[in-house]
Amino acid sequence: MYTIKWVSEKLGLAPATLRAWEQRYGVVHPSRSDVGYRLYDDADLDSLRTMSGLVAAGMQPAQAAEEVRAGRGAHRHQGEEPTGAPAGLPAPGALVEAARSFDAVALEETLVAAFTTAGFEYVVDVWLMKAMREVGNAWAAGDLGVAEEHFISSGVMRRLAAAFDAAGNARFAPHVVVGLAPGSRHQIAALAFATMLRRAGLRVTYLGADLPVSSWADAVRTIRPDAAIVGTPRVEDNVAAAEVIAALLEVSPGTQVFLGGQGALPENALQGDTLAQASQWLARRLTGS
Repeated sequence: MYTIKWVSEKLGLAPATLRAWEQRYGVVHPSRSDVGYRLYDDADLDSLRTMSGLVAAGMQPAQAAEEVRAGRGAHRHQGEEPTGAPAGLPAPGALVEAARSFDAVALEETLVAAFTTAGFEYVVDVWLMKAMREVGNAWAAGDLGVAEEHFISSGVMRRLAAAFDAAGNARFAPHVVVGLAPGSRHQIAALAFATMLRRAGLRVTYLGADLPVSSWADAVRTIRPDAAIVGTPRVEDNVAAAEVIAALLEVSPGTQVFLGGQGALPENALQGDTLAQASQWLARRLTGS
């Protein structure tokens, strides 16, 4: 059983939020200790994680609570893939259409619809990665300009950042740092992966894009994480990533270093065909479960 203080720190949710979700929405029904303190069990934690993820994705708290109470939110949190394309999932080309006219309302509605239709992991792997490829292809073909591409990427990053924060940060879990190799600036997949790691119960520090080798080394020397993930979205990122690996192994030999992305070399690559699979593989490796 867990106290409200422990749950608050584990999930990154304020005690006032936990009490509101209990009293106002009936998401959980914690028992009480002999002196009246709330005590949460594992099922309560699962419900709160699911609620947090749905709210971060843009769902109204009352609707999210209904999903949790009905048990429909479980697969959304755990990343289980629905059979067939979920009803209501936008077409991948919807982001390109929003970009053409810088339609912020359409962009927001598209992202909210996507992330409240299915689980975070499913939406990222099945819908978001394809949608962003379509944006990239439209830019490469000259159909979209740099401003349009940045408009979409910024909106997606805001949505992912909200989910990252909502996932909480497990203070006493294995610690992972995630960032991109020097010169690499496309961080949507890296932030999505970092969010999945948090949702898998790991402690995660996200360092961002285009991180110099010296900055990588300084961060890992200070944090001493259990693992470091160097994002390599492009094959040409391999050279810079190799320099990062060498530096990290020198300053923190106990840190496991992995590469993630198109440029990942087999000997250092995360295992799994999707971001969700890779996040679960790493969580099992670090926790021994």
